[in-house]
Amino acid sequence: MIGKRGKLLVVLYVVFLAVLFLMCSTDLIIREPEKEIYQVAVIIEEARDDNYGNFRKGMDQAAMEFNADVRFITLYEKLNAEEQMELIDREQQDGADALIVAPADGEQVMNALTKNQVTIPLVLLGAGEAGESVTKNIMVDYKQMGELLAQKMIEDMPENCPVLALADSQMHSIRSRLFLEGAFEAFGNSKSSFQIVETAGEQEIRIFMEGLENWTGGQVAILAESPEILAEAAELLADSPTLSKRIWGLYGRGSTIPILNYLDRGLVKGICVTDEFSIGYLSVSMAVEAAEKGAEKKVVAMDSVYIDKESLRDPVYEKLLFPIE
Repeated sequence: MIGKRGKLLVVLYVVFLAVLFLMCSTDLIIREPEKEIYQVAVIIEEARDDNYGNFRKGMDQAAMEFNADVRFITLYEKLNAEEQMELIDREQQDGADALIVAPADGEQVMNALTKNQVTIPLVLLGAGEAGESVTKNIMVDYKQMGELLAQKMIEDMPENCPVLALADSQMHSIRSRLFLEGAFEAFGNSKSSFQIVETAGEQEIRIFMEGLENWTGGQVAILAESPEILAEAAELLADSPTLSKRIWGLYGRGSTIPILNYLDRGLVKGICVTDEFSIGYLSVSMAVEAAEKGAEKKVVAMDSVYIDKESLRDPVYEKLLFPIE
């Protein structure tokens, strides 16, 4: 027989179970509030790891820290500003909380943005000035980068050494134009001639480099306008002992793994780079901040640095080139 005390304990236990059931079924138990996941769309020309490796690492790091779902959307055709604007409109309509855009062509996209209403936070990456539609702007001064690289070349090269700048005839982007403008102005104050040679793809680069094997006018220096051209030129230089006698030095911009390998081997003499990891990280953190707190305008300017074989192992540059390895 259960005494009065036992019956009371049984009743209390049943009541406790009932209360616990009600609390579970009605969310009365104190729970940690679910964090909002911010949908961030990144619209860029391409997402190849060799060109966007550190950039994506920075984005992934920020996405984990700031609770963002980052998705990459690439263009079918490079420098297609019209397609990029269509993607911006589509992502707004599909419910993105913020946009990160690396303009396919800075001038065309910026002109289009002034005519189109962007109703969500927009973080712009690149060389253009921020317009009214742009919430945040992470700028790279490509003209200053071209000037810096040219100045380093002038310091390295023999006096009067001619410079041939390889540029892609099919890629007339604002960053390319500003980079070459900066180099042209710097060489204008030197004794070295400066000539732009336009090529269209790997085959034309190969034809140009092979033509240098028969060059009789002394050594020349090569400035590659893009990472793709620099890597292709370095590969051809590595395969030709004759070219190494004709080319005094190969320089350019970009920090892909092949380029860094060529720099370490001495096939590339110097490169200009920016902190791509920080650009990726900042773009996501700024996009989430704008989605949370509103679209307060902000501009961040990223510096360029010059790296040669001797400085490649510098701890400061190793951290910039190989983040979170």
